[in-house]
Amino acid sequence: MLRSVQAIQAVRLSLLAQNCNQLSGVFSHGFATAVLPTRATGDVPPGHMSSDLSPNVCNIGLGRRRDLTLRQDLCLWKDGSKVALTEIFKGKKVILVGFPGGPICTEKHLPGYVQLADQLSKKGVDKVVAVTVDSPENVSALSSKSNLQSSKVELIADKNGGLTRLLGVEIGLPESTSEPRCQRYAGIVEDGILLKLKVEKSPAELAVSDAASMMKLWECVYPASS
Repeated sequence: MLRSVQAIQAVRLSLLAQNCNQLSGVFSHGFATAVLPTRATGDVPPGHMSSDLSPNVCNIGLGRRRDLTLRQDLCLWKDGSKVALTEIFKGKKVILVGFPGGPICTEKHLPGYVQLADQLSKKGVDKVVAVTVDSPENVSALSSKSNLQSSKVELIADKNGGLTRLLGVEIGLPESTSEPRCQRYAGIVEDGILLKLKVEKSPAELAVSDAASMMKLWECVYPASS
């Protein structure tokens, strides 16, 4: 009986070895014939030229194509008064700019949008909304600076950091006064829907969220405006 079992096992092992050899030949032949010349890449489509798929934005908590104005519990502050997200974004094409505060913001980032405000308007931008996590009083004082005067650029206070957290671009705690509380970023919002979002690698950089870069991105999203 034992010899019979051993004989059966020997036959099974022999058949298994034969199958393995056959499969090995098939795979080696398949891999050899699967090696093809590398296909030349074509031009990058304009819509992908300024893709926002990067490590800096892959952790964003807000799914694109989601209506920001659905968060009726959130409010921002403009000129010392509360404003709902609906009032800011609904029915408008907006460039949303997030700035952490500091010299780069007041000397380069925001003034760049003021300088290009008329050109952006001609391309279909209804307004530029610049948001920072700070008190309404501080933002109102900032908006009075001579180099930030424009009817097409609104400075908004995200007092409690609600919108900033919704976008997933918060840094540290909203009540902090010594460190940045949000990333430096810029995005395109149409009728409350966030279409694109560009986030700098660090708050000290200004490479993808500046006015000129966003104008190019706007032309990608709205080719007719270029």
